[in-house]
Amino acid sequence: MRPRLLPVFFGEGVEVNREPTPEIRCNSEVKYTSEKHFRDNVFYAPVPTVTAYSETIVAAPNCTWRSYRSQLTLEPRPRALHFCSTTIIFPKQARSSFRTTLHCSLGRPSRWFTASVQLQLCQHPGPCLLGPTAL
Repeated sequence: MRPRLLPVFFGEGVEVNREPTPEIRCNSEVKYTSEKHFRDNVFYAPVPTVTAYSETIVAAPNCTWRSYRSQLTLEPRPRALHFCSTTIIFPKQARSSFRTTLHCSLGRPSRWFTASVQLQLCQHPGPCLLGPTAL
C-alpha cells in the first residue's frame, strides 16, 4: 500500500504586473490665421492608480478554517484632468494687445480663464512668426 500525501499547508495567489509608465504630453499651439485658435493649459495631477494586486488564501487540512489576504498597491501617477480650449477672434480695429476670457462650467462650479496677447510690428517684410520666447 502506498503512503498517502495530505496537504499540510495550502496557498493560492494572484499577482498583476505593474502598468507601463504613462507618457506625459503637454500640447500648446497658437495658429494665427483667419480664425484665431489658441489651445493651452493641459492640467496634470497625481491620481492614485493600481500598480499591483495580490490575493492569498491559506487553508488548513481537515478544517474549515481559511485565511484570506488581499493587497492592493496604489501609487500616484500623473493623469490629464482637464484642458482649456478657446477661440480668439481679433476685433477689426488695430490694437497691439488683446484679452480673451473663457468661462467654463461643465456641471461643476464656474471657472474663469483669462489670456492676453501683445503684438508688435515685424522689422522685415516677410510673414511674422511669433515664437514662445516672444510672448
